[in-house]
Amino acid sequence: MGYKVLFTVFLLAGVCPGGLAYPTGAPLQACADMKPLHPPTTTSGQAPFAIKTSTLVYTPGAEITGTIYSPSGVKFRGLLMEVLKTDNTSTDPVGTFDVVDNNTQTQCGQGSKQGLTHVSNSNKTSVTFKWIAPSAPAGDIRFRLSVVESYDVSRYWLGIFSATVQDCSIHPTIVGCKGSPTPPLPASSSARPSSISTLPPTKSTQSPVITSPAKSSIPYDPACGKTKGCFPDASRCSSGCHYLVTWGPAAATDESDIIAFNIKMMLDDMSDVWMAVGLSKTGKMDKTTVAACLTQGGQSFSLSSSYNNGHANVPFSNPTMGLSGMDASVSGKVFSCSFTRLRAMNETNFWNISDPMYILVGTGPVANGLMSQHMVDPVSSSAKINFTAFSIIGEGDRTSILIKAHGALMTVAWLFFSSVGIVVARHCKSILEHKLLLKHKSWFLAHRTMMTLAALCVIAAVVAIFVERKGFSKIVPEVGKEYTKAHPFLGIVVAALTVINPIMALFRPAPESKKRYIFNWAHFFVGTSAHILAVINVFFGCHLSAAHLDKSSALYLMVAYVAVFVAVYIIFEIHNRCSKSKKDQYVQFSATTLPPKAVGSGSSLMVFMLVFHVLMMAAVSFGLLFLILWPNTTGSH
Repeated sequence: MGYKVLFTVFLLAGVCPGGLAYPTGAPLQACADMKPLHPPTTTSGQAPFAIKTSTLVYTPGAEITGTIYSPSGVKFRGLLMEVLKTDNTSTDPVGTFDVVDNNTQTQCGQGSKQGLTHVSNSNKTSVTFKWIAPSAPAGDIRFRLSVVESYDVSRYWLGIFSATVQDCSIHPTIVGCKGSPTPPLPASSSARPSSISTLPPTKSTQSPVITSPAKSSIPYDPACGKTKGCFPDASRCSSGCHYLVTWGPAAATDESDIIAFNIKMMLDDMSDVWMAVGLSKTGKMDKTTVAACLTQGGQSFSLSSSYNNGHANVPFSNPTMGLSGMDASVSGKVFSCSFTRLRAMNETNFWNISDPMYILVGTGPVANGLMSQHMVDPVSSSAKINFTAFSIIGEGDRTSILIKAHGALMTVAWLFFSSVGIVVARHCKSILEHKLLLKHKSWFLAHRTMMTLAALCVIAAVVAIFVERKGFSKIVPEVGKEYTKAHPFLGIVVAALTVINPIMALFRPAPESKKRYIFNWAHFFVGTSAHILAVINVFFGCHLSAAHLDKSSALYLMVAYVAVFVAVYIIFEIHNRCSKSKKDQYVQFSATTLPPKAVGSGSSLMVFMLVFHVLMMAAVSFGLLFLILWPNTTGSH
């Protein structure tokens, strides 16, 4: 069936006289309505593509640069873009395009330079463009885009618009028009943005207020619970807050549909940063309405109104939708921002906060004029908030149940089951070799039980994290912890080795087989590699922001684990090599046949070390499980 669809699409592309199906660019016939001639399929709803422009104001003859991209990373093949007046007085395109990206060419209008289209049907993640305004005032304009997502199913999107770009000839008093230069788009922005939103025009040109000495904390607001609702950090600001969000009726207005918000947050770097309040029906980032305050270079401030769709942040068509009255400042390490928000608007993804909502607080860097993805997961309130009441709400547990399950299962699998199973099989055969249980040697049954439980825990942990992340995890590391990006990749390798080893064991040769040594070495190599990589990955996992662990305590426990495991392993190795009873037991012992009892096989040192090892592995595992599973509302600042 798939081949029939593919053949039909290519046939239509060959016989239709126009449209974006053309592999070398849209033909002139498509310029009028910007619509391909091949039939569309399932393109209703929010388009996965957006247009970012370097400015939202212009003067006659000015240049505007920008990027066409997908906030959610969807690839595209064809495009056609024009610039039209917002007042609909004319359907003719405005201005001209210059080619600045090898994936584009000009088309349409006067001199075939009033539209921009593709040059090939190769997959693209983003393209950059440059538009030149006409020499005479043209009024407010918007960029209009049509995109072909995939030829395989003739999937395309129409009517994708940029935010309105205002003509300074009509709006001479707005910010950016009184002699303010139009900021060029940084050259590096030709790379695909990662889950970012457009930075709106600067709404306040005040310089940040820097005080000396810098503030070390945010004072608690005594109006909390009286005339304001408040969301402080988990300490309730007993010794100073790290962040504080307040809300209440907008000052100097009787309008009940306007809420005044104030955000204060302690940040180490104020150069290019954003902080935001999210309003969610579920307490999760997906499907959250976001109001963000941004600063660039610590010299200007702006507001951004957007919503989250999955892991992508998507700006509204009006970049400050529902927000106004911003007042922002920087004082030492404290970033403060206040603004007003309408309770509701006629917009699907703009939540009506007359209904109780969870509140989320987050921060992240601004790169190339864009909100980059947060480095630390946002903090959510413990319950829904009634914004008409002056309540004080605390933090909810920062870590989801499935992430806790993933961490707990991996901890038990590798720090206890695998650690005990490895030592029993490698070093404790002489202790347990003379006892049978269920027709198997005790050491073999203990080893197989431990490693089976470890494998089952690993499989369950992988399933849990895939369900939580809705696919393969993409780690956004904290500054200085770029190594944590390897965590999901190492996890897949470890899981694969974990599954391979028991499968190998099912086909192992008999103990007396001449080829048995091949299995022994392969089994040892795969198992040891999995264990070492898993322990390294647990170290990485403890430093992930999504885990919200007490990192210092987790590090001490992991160092103690490694120290004990290595020490016990070395002691066992020395003892076994010195023991007269050791005789190639790793290769020759059968899982079901008892050998003659050897001298010293019941060594009290060996028994003591085995018991000590089991108890220490259990203690370390319990300690880390406590850190993982205990409700975390403070994290590490």
